Amino acid sequence: MRADLEQKIPAVLPAGEVYLGGFTTSRSPYATGTGGCDVPDKRRPRVLADGRSSSGDFLGKFGEFVFRFLTADFSSPSQFDKVTDPSKRAKAQKRKKTFFGGWDSLAGQWLAAAQPRAKVGVVVAVALTEGNCHFVYAQYNRWNGKLDEAIELGPSFRRDCLSWTRLTGAHDHDVQLGFSDGSWGTLFGPDTEECAKFFPHTLGKRDPIP
Repeated sequence: MRADLEQKIPAVLPAGEVYLGGFTTSRSPYATGTGGCDVPDKRRPRVLADGRSSSGDFLGKFGEFVFRFLTADFSSPSQFDKVTDPSKRAKAQKRKKTFFGGWDSLAGQWLAAAQPRAKVGVVVAVALTEGNCHFVYAQYNRWNGKLDEAIELGPSFRRDCLSWTRLTGAHDHDVQLGFSDGSWGTLFGPDTEECAKFFPHTLGKRDPIP
């Protein structure tokens, strides 16, 4: 994780929790389309409402729009009303689907937290403490990449609800995260080095989904 972001994170964590490290995360361009991991807009949290665009950010906003279009960053159509069906889990495992569980599952909630909506540029980080994984949203200038002042704490998950991690092999940053309710989803981040550091039992692409 970039050093300037790590310096900001401890100040927004709940009192009494110690920052142990973390990583940035975002949607995976390899987990899109029908049955994919692109969260419907109505499920994405609105963040950094008080953030103000800084100089040059409007140019970066246009570039971000073009990038989203080119990478098909649109809601996955089959997942709007999908409900977890345990009988279908084995088939999803065998086919190594990018997402299983529906938007109300732990995986669905994690995916939504990682794909927020904001009027300004936002970097999404996951901050690890002894017992929790905290999402943190920090504003950045989409033109020059520098962090701005706005930063806020987002949803939190117990660390023990994250059951496994698995590298997909599509990219060094493409990772599947499995949860205690049997659901899983795919995102960009943590990368392979961060997986080795924070999740030493990460599975490889040849390993089956648990």
